[in-house]
Amino acid sequence: MKMPGEPDSVYVGARRVLLDALSALQPHLDSLVLVGAQAVYLHCGEADFAVSPYTKDADLLIDPATVGSEPDICRAMEAARFIRGSQPGIWLGGDSVPVDLLVPDSLGGAGRRAARLKGHGRDAARKVRGMEVALVERATQTIRALEEGDRREFRIMVAGPGALMVTKLHKLG
Repeated sequence: MKMPGEPDSVYVGARRVLLDALSALQPHLDSLVLVGAQAVYLHCGEADFAVSPYTKDADLLIDPATVGSEPDICRAMEAARFIRGSQPGIWLGGDSVPVDLLVPDSLGGAGRRAARLKGHGRDAARKVRGMEVALVERATQTIRALEEGDRREFRIMVAGPGALMVTKLHKLG
């Protein structure tokens, strides 16, 4: 039974898989920006929510201007036991929790869906409109595991509140 104030088990699993992805992509950490609900919850800290924080996935934005070509993102994710999803940039971790690897549409090269990242597999990341702002308004934060006994933590860029609002507005159309 979940105790009051305890994070939802689905959210805990999504954080675990996010940390798995960050472990796999550690050589590229300086080119990654956390976006989406997990970024929102990092900004909120230990806020007293009326409902428990909840998300079932993780979203990482890749800066194509700074990402190195080694290691290949596809190979790194596969080596960490992620499975390619049905769309470019969707990677399924443990318990089929998705991690979306995203690139701003205007920086993703030719093509409709798959981002073109030099030195990386064609389906490594997906192009998404409206994400450019997250490469500008961001700050480094520490993200930690939510499970007792998991001591992993990473210093990673996190999209700022304004960037998160703009990206959500683009998503909603």
